[in-house]
Amino acid sequence: MDSKVLLGKILQRFNDKKNSQVDGYNSFGYLKETNQAVFLTRENGDDTRIPFEKILKAIEAYKNNIELYDLGPNALRDFEITHVNSPIWSLLHLLSKKDYEN
Repeated sequence: MDSKVLLGKILQRFNDKKNSQVDGYNSFGYLKETNQAVFLTRENGDDTRIPFEKILKAIEAYKNNIELYDLGPNALRDFEITHVNSPIWSLLHLLSKKDYEN
């Protein structure tokens, strides 16, 4: 499936649920979207901008190596996703492993 379609599905689920959380990890609340980013709030109260380009990079990484899905957020650091790896990892888990497989 096209990465932009997957991004759209992630954003729709995040907007619908208003929250993203993987069991045992921090939760992130939906704030708003723009044409280039989604804004979320962290458990500590900080609001964070997540550029779509970083989410798309992570989606591509999952599509190329689905085993990353079962690793923690730090696995995204290998793809130059830092500082926002935890919220992106959480957002990616709004879809199932099967969604990333071709």
